[in-house]
Amino acid sequence: MGCLAYLLPPYGLYVCGGGPDGFSVGKKQFFKPHKFRQTLFDEGLKQKPDAAVAIGDHIYYDLKGQSLPAAGKGIIKVIAGWYLRFRYGAFDRSKDIIGTPNEAVIKTICDEQIADLYGTRFKSVPMFFVSDDHDYFENDDATKDIVTFPPDDFSRRGFEAIADLYYPKLPHAPSPEVNRQFGILRYGKLFEAPLFDCAGLMSFEGEHKGLIPKDIEGWIIDRISKSDARHLALVPSHPLGWTAGKWREWYPDVVAPKGFTGVVSNDHLAELDGELTTNATKYLWQKDWWEQHQRLLKALSNRAGSKFMFSGDVHAQGAIEIQTSGDMSLKESPVTSILVGPVGTSDATWPSSARSIGAATPEWLDVRSLVDTKEINGFIMVNIDQTKATIRLHDCGGYDRSLNETGITQRVEELSLKA
Repeated sequence: MGCLAYLLPPYGLYVCGGGPDGFSVGKKQFFKPHKFRQTLFDEGLKQKPDAAVAIGDHIYYDLKGQSLPAAGKGIIKVIAGWYLRFRYGAFDRSKDIIGTPNEAVIKTICDEQIADLYGTRFKSVPMFFVSDDHDYFENDDATKDIVTFPPDDFSRRGFEAIADLYYPKLPHAPSPEVNRQFGILRYGKLFEAPLFDCAGLMSFEGEHKGLIPKDIEGWIIDRISKSDARHLALVPSHPLGWTAGKWREWYPDVVAPKGFTGVVSNDHLAELDGELTTNATKYLWQKDWWEQHQRLLKALSNRAGSKFMFSGDVHAQGAIEIQTSGDMSLKESPVTSILVGPVGTSDATWPSSARSIGAATPEWLDVRSLVDTKEINGFIMVNIDQTKATIRLHDCGGYDRSLNETGITQRVEELSLKA
């Protein structure tokens, strides 16, 4: 789910901004109405941020390799298919995106979920869009029937078309070929943040398996070690420090029946009965992803001075201090990791509903909770000066629709990290 963060004196961050306006099936609402999300945006804009970062999932239209989403089961799936075809149209996967009828479909989807949602609110605030799985028209599924990542040719071309049409390329990319997925937000010598997509160029085959390519990993670690910025933050599209049992995670945790030790493949929205465990084997999960996690975390821990991480994807808000990761102790130089909070999540898309489990601490980590992890919509504001980074987590509610929350900030929790 997408997130928004507002950064530097101050900046703002958030995730999971996408999703159709108030989309519901039966009594369950999948995504908040635009009005709720726009009120949340305005809460951050009142503080006059110097920049904003939207972390992943700017659209939701998961195709599962088909011409339009396969939503629900049985008659619900048929009705949903008719509705989606009427509202948005259907893709022809054999044709190009631009210059064919596919262009009208992609513009109908993104005009609603990006252009109409944002309007001109951020016209005076630089926006940085970090992509994640749903921006490739897929959820990160791995089952015996379908493996959605790395993206196939159609999903990749769809992602490129969205990026070209709706948001700017990322600055200071390691090369022009990857400036849709990787870049750097830099503010003089005060702050630097490598931004990176953990979905589009991931691999689970071949010699170098990773959620990011080996050369990009090297580029990020090089920035961590050589940056002369007072504060440095990693901004991955997928979090370090939490698991929701998803396939495309740094961690092996998966939802399985108690005591089960076989291979598990968790379907999205499958109403699972089980618990998070590492005793079962997560289908197609790669130990190499964990080893990449360890290298990134070690490099960040070894950096002198202020270092932290912002991320989203697991539809929650919270903050932790990572003290031990596997057999690696970080207690002398722990790393703070912050879930910035989603914007548009509603009844059916909270992890506790969609995955039958809330975002939790991976079994291979020891962490200290700084702000309790909660399934709420929200954003963070980051104020940075020479001596410290002050991070304010804005809780905008939205979990329980009976409370009729509007997107206005309900409460704020604050962290202070010394330079």
